[in-house]
Amino acid sequence: MPSKKIILEPLKHFYDSFKEEMSVEDHMEFYCNRKTEDGETFLRLETYDSEKLSRVVMEEYSIKSKMRGSVIMTFPRPDNDVPIFFFQIGGRGDRSIAVLDISPTLASIDYSPLMPVYEKYRKLLELGDSKVAWLDKTCSPYLLHCQYEAIDCDLFIEAMRAYLAVWLDHYYRPGKTLSDPLERKLVTNAIYKFKYVLHHYDPAYGIFAKSWGKGAADAFVHLECADHPAYRPPDTLVSKVRPWENKGLNILWSERAQLLAMDGPAGEQDARRRTVEESAAAAGYGIITAELYKCFGSEIGLASTD
Repeated sequence: MPSKKIILEPLKHFYDSFKEEMSVEDHMEFYCNRKTEDGETFLRLETYDSEKLSRVVMEEYSIKSKMRGSVIMTFPRPDNDVPIFFFQIGGRGDRSIAVLDISPTLASIDYSPLMPVYEKYRKLLELGDSKVAWLDKTCSPYLLHCQYEAIDCDLFIEAMRAYLAVWLDHYYRPGKTLSDPLERKLVTNAIYKFKYVLHHYDPAYGIFAKSWGKGAADAFVHLECADHPAYRPPDTLVSKVRPWENKGLNILWSERAQLLAMDGPAGEQDARRRTVEESAAAAGYGIITAELYKCFGSEIGLASTD
């Protein structure tokens, strides 16, 4: 697995590069661990905010002392046009997990500053397309990703530094406040979708809940995702039905929206679902929330939106 130096170096570099932009007024720290004969499972999490970010998340983790790594995420304020910086490095044995992306919150993002950096490190790292489908639901076409394969960790850290420089110089610092209400809604929806995808598809929540208990696992998700648009782990849907997803349109459904859509004549569900998905995709949304479902439902006269 990556050495402790490799795991901690990106956290230090990010902090050193961004510390002047971050505020300590909303600084929080979280640490939870459990040691058993199988090893230690822990998470050390630190969060900040900034002028244009509602939450900066930096994490170091270990799972049963067999897998360890670090994660960095930046969640923009919904009234800004700043994309999400997303990084992870970790693994076990000689196999690594590595994720690096600048994830869009608006379809209009100009990726020309990132493209040459992506091409350079994709070639040097000998990386192909992502093999994890859930990453493609929110990440950009310029995702660098390795899933349990051998990778040059030092070179990947070099790529992280280059991506961070692009994010800072071309996206964060020039980032503007959005005045268009529709753009604010689209950014809010994109941030929520990122949080939803991360915690629905990544196994971390289940692993931590099993090791520490649901309360502690919920606390770490709360620290990451409580800012608007807030996400919290579902309580009911996963025990009842498979969450809805339209892969062709890249549209997901939140738990509450799906339950609303299912609250009606069974024979109408497919048509209701298809109509709302097409409306959401045409408007540029990536996840159908309860509020969005009610909005589109009222426009097309769905009875269950009363």
